[in-house]
Amino acid sequence: MKYVVWMVLLAVQFGTAQTPSYLEEIKKHRQELNKHFKDKKSSPLPKKKIKNFIGLPFFPVDEKYKVKAKMTYTFNAPIQYIANTDGKTEAYQQYAVATFKIDDKQCTLYIYQSLNLMKQKGFENYLFIPFSDNSNGKSTYGSGRYLDTTIPAEPTGYITLDFNKAYNPYCAYNEKYVCPIPPKNNHLDLEIRAGVKYK
Repeated sequence: MKYVVWMVLLAVQFGTAQTPSYLEEIKKHRQELNKHFKDKKSSPLPKKKIKNFIGLPFFPVDEKYKVKAKMTYTFNAPIQYIANTDGKTEAYQQYAVATFKIDDKQCTLYIYQSLNLMKQKGFENYLFIPFSDNSNGKSTYGSGRYLDTTIPAEPTGYITLDFNKAYNPYCAYNEKYVCPIPPKNNHLDLEIRAGVKYK
């Protein structure tokens, strides 16, 4: 759960920051992410790898991967139990279905709220989007990646999804972590060449 809390804080901080440019926003986001990985107290890396860590591999920033998605709210959907890497499951409430286009291809992603995290003060509005795409196993982590965001302040029916901030689960770096596996209904049938790569 620690990785979720830290990534939420990062998403909130830079999701609302007023920066001189979008490129500068992403640059600062990546600097903070690398700082987190280099920090001995917070890094998900095994201790022996922290010393030689020089930075995460990223795709070049591409603003086409920052999309305005239309939301269809699904508050009354049944609780969904998403599988974790340890073979157990974790309960999530489906918040909405997001639809958008990338390169004229229609895409759909389900947005979730962790029932456990919703109970923690300050994280009531956290939204979690585990997803897979056709880059997995090539240039990105094989099981998929994550996006974090928060419930929009104004209920416009739209939400911004920024794949330039997509990141790998901690279990990609350290087997001691237990991570949610992106469900099959959150697969995008194209390559999302944005965010953190995996080598």
